[in-house]
Amino acid sequence: MKPFRHKYKWGWVAPMYVYELMIWIVYVCLYKWAVFAESRSLPRLRTNFPFPQLMLYAIATTIYVIPLYRWLGPWLLRKRKYMLVFLTIPVYFFFWRWCNWGVSYLFKVLHGNPAMDLFYDRQFEWYEHNVFSVAIRGSDQLVDIVIFFSVMFVRWAFENEWKRRDLERDHLVLQLETLKAQLHPHFLFNTLNSIYGMSLTGARETPAFILRLSDMMRYVLYDCQGDQVSLDKDLAFVGNYLEMEKKRYPSADISFEIVAPDKEKVLIAPLLLIPFLENSFKHGSQRVTDDGFIRGRVEAADGVLHFSLSNSVLPGVPGLPARYGGVGVDNVRKRLALYYPERHTLQITGNDDVYTVDLKIRL
Repeated sequence: MKPFRHKYKWGWVAPMYVYELMIWIVYVCLYKWAVFAESRSLPRLRTNFPFPQLMLYAIATTIYVIPLYRWLGPWLLRKRKYMLVFLTIPVYFFFWRWCNWGVSYLFKVLHGNPAMDLFYDRQFEWYEHNVFSVAIRGSDQLVDIVIFFSVMFVRWAFENEWKRRDLERDHLVLQLETLKAQLHPHFLFNTLNSIYGMSLTGARETPAFILRLSDMMRYVLYDCQGDQVSLDKDLAFVGNYLEMEKKRYPSADISFEIVAPDKEKVLIAPLLLIPFLENSFKHGSQRVTDDGFIRGRVEAADGVLHFSLSNSVLPGVPGLPARYGGVGVDNVRKRLALYYPERHTLQITGNDDVYTVDLKIRL
């Protein structure tokens, strides 16, 4: 599960970093530079981009906010100490004024441009005289609070959303494991009964069906541990399942067509199709009549998987779509939304005669 988790996480974290980077470029590098460039301490130059080192100075005098919005603020928010977040602001910005005092001193000594001497002198003098005061420089601190508080809350919101989605995914993984656990005893019981009956009659197919059952259990226990399996393996599991069910209902019209020339190369989330097949046998009329039918088809071409299934229903049972399904189908719906968001359509319809399932996935 780890490769998918890594990709899933960065799908949420990347936009957060893009937003943060845009704040530093637009606000710090451009807006603050423009404010500094218009200072009366600097000569008026006939150029569109005077004193480019002011951009570096703007970055250096804003570094002090990083611990606040990156670590301290989010840590307090995670602890649900919301009032303490706001009470920390004046204390934090008061003490971190020392940082800008030191930055201004370094630029005053090392800048190397005589035209900027007066600017850095005044910057250093202001911080030196106000290190212990409550004075606020609007362009340096008040706007910093508003801008980087928005970054902090965006980071917090992204983090909470990522955790919520990750918990949801873990829950779905647990549901998948539960689905496998349910499949084992239910299917194993029915299959062993069929194989036992075959052994009593001395049927030649008995060893072959034992081998099929072994292959199916191996697939569920080992191959389905990853996020994706080859379509070839998943369809082999479906084929073994259908052969077992055909043995139970020899008079039913059971067919399953596969049109997938490169099914070995196609990857799909495991056990997506089997819950629909289980429901078709559970609700199908083949249980009580000899003329029941179950017809399925899988086609994989041009990056699209198309699965369709129809089955006759029990006589006298209203075919309401809401009645079709259960834990297995609900699990499939959630897994489709997680693995193939905005890339799948699932339609389940029914009437008094037939249920139909139509699933399309852009792989």
